[in-house]
Amino acid sequence: MTHLDVVKDIDVDTSDLKELKQSFDACDSNSDGWIVNAEFSELLRTLDQDLSEDECLLAFELTDQDGDGSISFEEFMGWWTDTARL
Repeated sequence: MTHLDVVKDIDVDTSDLKELKQSFDACDSNSDGWIVNAEFSELLRTLDQDLSEDECLLAFELTDQDGDGSISFEEFMGWWTDTARL
């Protein structure tokens, strides 16, 4: 499955896609196209200041679907849309 196939399978309006990409880019502090654990933990703590380091790590591991140690834009989209449904 290509990255484009993954994006097509995620239920995001085209109008929201630009905003989601901006959110991803803001979290990707070194602009390398990937979000690592420290960057993701910072985002999570911004959203909920009561999260522990272990809770942030668990959220990172669940979001990093392919287990490569970083979160791609596609994985971020999946996490964001799952979070928005809660």
